[in-house]
Amino acid sequence: YKVRYVCFDYFAMTTKRLASLMCPSHANLMGNVHGGTILDLLEQAGRFATTAYSRGPTAVVAASRTEFCEPIHVGEVASVDAIVDYTGKHVMRVSMNVHAENMKTGNKRVTNTAKMWFSTIDVDRIDDKMRACAKVGSRLLPPLDPCLIAPDAIEEHESSSKEREAVPLHTRDEEELPIVLQAVPGPDAIAHHPFVSAGHILKLMDTGAALAAVSHARHQCVTVLLDKVCFSTPVQSGDFCSIRAGVTYTSKRSMEVVAQVWKSPSGVVYGLPDDSISLEASCAVEARFVFVALDSSSGKVLNVPSLPKEKQITRRWAIGASKHKERTERRKNKDT
Repeated sequence: YKVRYVCFDYFAMTTKRLASLMCPSHANLMGNVHGGTILDLLEQAGRFATTAYSRGPTAVVAASRTEFCEPIHVGEVASVDAIVDYTGKHVMRVSMNVHAENMKTGNKRVTNTAKMWFSTIDVDRIDDKMRACAKVGSRLLPPLDPCLIAPDAIEEHESSSKEREAVPLHTRDEEELPIVLQAVPGPDAIAHHPFVSAGHILKLMDTGAALAAVSHARHQCVTVLLDKVCFSTPVQSGDFCSIRAGVTYTSKRSMEVVAQVWKSPSGVVYGLPDDSISLEASCAVEARFVFVALDSSSGKVLNVPSLPKEKQITRRWAIGASKHKERTERRKNKDT
């Protein structure tokens, strides 16, 4: 028998850990750590791992199945273990696990799992201001050892493009996505490249999606799953961002919320004339969240009201029903 060993330095190059102490500023109204804070931490860890592996700037292009298994409490240390488990010419997938450690007892538990796709990027600065543009990186990634490649990564990479074509990123129906938040990311939101970090964007989207869920359920709601994220264009510091969100599917005890980020550049922030930049908004990101409603006193999961019948014939409702059925079957198979 031939036994293959992976060099420790090679394994260390694909695996990184990021830890942070959860403070009261990270808490939501239920007293637990806000889901957006966890998403921001996951993106940072994934960017850390992919940048170290590719030896250059990277950016998130998609994310799938970020599960919120247990809440993280204030005072605990959240640590993210990120490993690069698939590489193409320019794209990488990072699988991550979040552990929460109680500092008093030393007990650790897995609270979140996530898979994110990153791409190498080349950054071209347009001027001496903060404006820049990005394109797929010209540098090729070093091949990943076959024993470290995840079996499901290739299939996921092929199916993601087909799913993106099913519902294009141009829906802007005010009735379908009624909740609107507006924000202008500042320099503090920029990553190590001159663009707003995807973690900051995901945190804004989680806030908007939570408002849509609370408005529908009339109870406090928490994120249980980030099912899908598609990034189409980067957001720059100073861009006017409108986060639109709305409930698109409901089951007995869960709600699927679609959130989008529409951006338009600001000539005022860049110090340029208003007529020198097209102010037409474009959809930069779309994500699907799953929320449940909780009783504020007991913390038990509550039933949620169903959407009106006229909203149960849309394409997004059909996709939500299909995804809910897949999650239910996966949960049953896991229990057995």
